[in-house]
Amino acid sequence: MTTPSRELKRRARCVLEGKYFFASNAACSLMLYSFTAAIILQYTGLGTSEKPVGIAFYYILWLITALLGSLFEVGLIRYVYLLSRKKKEPVVPVLFYAYKNQPDTFILVYAFRYLLALVWFIPAILEIQKLPVNLEPLDLIKASLPICLLVLAGILPALLASLPYGLACYVLLDQPYLSAHEALGTSRRLLKGNYLRLFKLWLSFLPYVLLIGGTSGVALLWVKPYFHTTMSQFYMEVSHQELPEEPQISILV
Repeated sequence: MTTPSRELKRRARCVLEGKYFFASNAACSLMLYSFTAAIILQYTGLGTSEKPVGIAFYYILWLITALLGSLFEVGLIRYVYLLSRKKKEPVVPVLFYAYKNQPDTFILVYAFRYLLALVWFIPAILEIQKLPVNLEPLDLIKASLPICLLVLAGILPALLASLPYGLACYVLLDQPYLSAHEALGTSRRLLKGNYLRLFKLWLSFLPYVLLIGGTSGVALLWVKPYFHTTMSQFYMEVSHQELPEEPQISILV
């Protein structure tokens, strides 16, 4: 018998009860890293370069910073995963965990997932590069409309393409000796017959994505740990791990 998304999310809230301070601090650190990296990339001016080499270099740097950020995120994922399994350690999130434990494997896994999703947004990226510099606000809004449509058109196929590999990080946390190829393959095997369940679980977080946008990203401090903890609960079920003692009903929203 499979556990519905609502129950998985309830369990995640119970796991995080009293632990949100550390989890949110870790999420805040990730946001600060992303914000700082974005500012630095913006100041390079490569994104608006008229030379194709400059633009290509900009996206290469963007991918590198994203991959380095993913290593920090592994630390947060490990923290909430251990909480879900009722482990005693770590007391606080260890964001540098992946930097000390097979960073090359984690990077290869995330690089594969990022590129698999990014390919669906190439049309939107190409349209962005066609935008003239110093457009008037009204003209910019008009020019941005087809870009927004292309982004929206790419979201669904990007999600579906990434779906089979959504558990690869958790697999590596359990079996750090695996190669990136083996971790991705294990994720596919675990999700066989569970694709629709995971897709519905991801879709259930759509209102929280809107909340993040409406709060200029502030809600991400709460949503990111919540999402990863829910994913931990999902992974524990599909990998047939013995679940900890049933938590008490949480009063968190």
